[in-house]
Amino acid sequence: MSFTAQIAHWSAVHRWIILLAAVLVIVLAVLAIGFVGTETRDDGGGVGESGEGSELLNERFAPDRDASESASHTRRASVIFSNPSLNADSLAFKETVDSTMQAVRNLPQLLAALSYYDTRDGSLLADDGHAVLANVVLQNPDDPAEHVDISQFLESIRQASNDASGFEIGVVSFRILEDELDEILTEDFNRILIYSLVIGLVILILAFRALVAAVIPLVMAIGSIFTALGLAALVSQVYPLVELYAEMILLMGLAVGIDYSLFIVSRYRTERAAGREKIDAITVAANTTGRAVFYAGITVVLSLAGLMLTRDFTFISLALGAIIVVFVAVIASLTLLPGLLSLLGDSINRLRIPFLGRESNQGGIWSTITGWVLARPVPLASLTVAALIALTIPFFSMNLGFNAGADALPDALEGKRALELLEDHFSSSLILPAKVIVDAPNVNSPEIQAAVAALIQRVESDDSFLGPFVTVTDNAGTITRINVPLAGNIDDDASEDAVHLLRNQIVPEAFAGINAKTFVAGDTAEGIDFRDRMFSSAYYVFAFVLGLSFLLLLVMFRSIVIPIKALVLNLLSVGAVYGVLVMVFQWGWGISILGSKETGIIETWLPLFLFGILFGLSMDYHMLLLNRIKEEFDRHGENERAVATGIRLTAGQITSAAAVMVGVFAAFATSRILGLQQFGVGLAVAVFLDATVIRVVLLPASMKLLGNWNWYLPAWLDWLPQVTPPDEATPAPADD
Repeated sequence: MSFTAQIAHWSAVHRWIILLAAVLVIVLAVLAIGFVGTETRDDGGGVGESGEGSELLNERFAPDRDASESASHTRRASVIFSNPSLNADSLAFKETVDSTMQAVRNLPQLLAALSYYDTRDGSLLADDGHAVLANVVLQNPDDPAEHVDISQFLESIRQASNDASGFEIGVVSFRILEDELDEILTEDFNRILIYSLVIGLVILILAFRALVAAVIPLVMAIGSIFTALGLAALVSQVYPLVELYAEMILLMGLAVGIDYSLFIVSRYRTERAAGREKIDAITVAANTTGRAVFYAGITVVLSLAGLMLTRDFTFISLALGAIIVVFVAVIASLTLLPGLLSLLGDSINRLRIPFLGRESNQGGIWSTITGWVLARPVPLASLTVAALIALTIPFFSMNLGFNAGADALPDALEGKRALELLEDHFSSSLILPAKVIVDAPNVNSPEIQAAVAALIQRVESDDSFLGPFVTVTDNAGTITRINVPLAGNIDDDASEDAVHLLRNQIVPEAFAGINAKTFVAGDTAEGIDFRDRMFSSAYYVFAFVLGLSFLLLLVMFRSIVIPIKALVLNLLSVGAVYGVLVMVFQWGWGISILGSKETGIIETWLPLFLFGILFGLSMDYHMLLLNRIKEEFDRHGENERAVATGIRLTAGQITSAAAVMVGVFAAFATSRILGLQQFGVGLAVAVFLDATVIRVVLLPASMKLLGNWNWYLPAWLDWLPQVTPPDEATPAPADD
């Protein structure tokens, strides 16, 4: 027996020990979640130059509570007044602004409030004359030392907008938008969880035709998720995680937790139907399908581990969460699941759904399609490859960036309209400006003050930038921050060009020959630096994932052809997914179905993160199918017959497992957050392509064309370990 069979056999024989241990582990995990808690960190801060500059600001301004926005008792926001029918120099416009500002000045949460009419600052007046801004300073509702409620201020602005005929009045604050986004994210994840569980249960019922068998994979997935959350809480005490770690555990836990259990339960039922004794059926299922699950899980773990090479703590945190839950799901499938199967025995088939009929091992439509493919491998494979390449072509026009503008926000956000008005009349960079940071022993020295003045004079004369250019210095006089609003919005090309202009020309010229370090930070700069980090890391991630996947497949199947072919097919699938993302989210094809609009931008983090997850998950079906084909080939040595039989016997399992994954990932695509929509669509399309086009057309066609060369292993690699037990080829017993 293989080691997976030995583990499962022991677990099945000692089922009560395993079940009690599983209950204890889950209880301890829940206690860890409740009592230890999870240490989280902000996912901001950036990388590269912007990250270094932001870190300096946080360090130096931390003691200076009046100057540091992050540690301040105050929060700044803007109020925008817009009326397309009135000019700002009209008396009616001024009266509306003045009356609104007077009303909010009386609120206890307001510390200061100045409008365009109070300062006559040209930067607060729109170029078209139909909008003005007012700057307000609020008590910070996030300050734990104070219990501040700014809802009264927001309600006052909302009421003023309703009362002022022809005016649109709104509060522009990314902090408030983030709070609203957090609420929407929570609502979306609660809905996604319900959708995923319902979809999973329905598909499992259709797959097993029995309620008990259908519930087992769900129980396994939920148990794996809670255990992983507890382990993550312990890991976070050493390495704090970003807040989205729990959502990643939920996503991967439902996907692989259900699928791994589904594969093993299906094989167990098949072996029982073939006449094996209960313990023997469990052992054989673990010896074959269980081994495939183990190696598939290891592949997923290695693929996710490759994401850590990005050196980005958001990627590392999400990868850690996913790795933990996949590891738990694999261990549970080889220990707890055999214990449950040993306890239930044939009761796993209880509560059958009568109108669904009986399961069939004939493969259905997939077996028919496979027959066509094996009869005409060259034309069908050629057409399929051409189609996948055609889907990949849009990838080469992919525009990576970060969706931070109003067009990327869901309509449910109350603050979206105010941001749209700001972008229409001014720039969203007014509230998230670029930050030029000057670090020196004495930033108050005459030469540095002269350089700062020269920089401000230079940006004032350039149309790429807007005023006001606010300068803030820490109490120690070692660091100065200059806010430089950009003429473009924070997520467009104009702003990126302005940041490059600051970094490559304006700042170096202003501080030439001066003993000071300078940095250009801010949201736009962070987006540029993060994209550069992703590009530079991609080579290492791809090499790591592809290399280790190749080695794992080489060892498992003792073939040098199988891993090469698997990598090529997976890369074709991933390329096609990238192309679909461009067509939907960049070109707008069918995006209205998701209730969104195209922004022309694919999230910078998405391609690399998708690759790490997809490459691992796509191996699930490859491992299961190739494992079954190898079993058949070892029995009779007939390649085409082994391919046809392997697909026929696994068609139901793979179709059901893929349907579960597609359903879970598609549920994520229903989120109102654009990044999650892109993530969900990418995963769902990838799994669909892998489970249909790759499995049913390209894999059998390539195996038919290569014949016995599929299993070729050079003599100099004979030293590789034999992970397939030699007695595995023994035919299953006939029915009594």
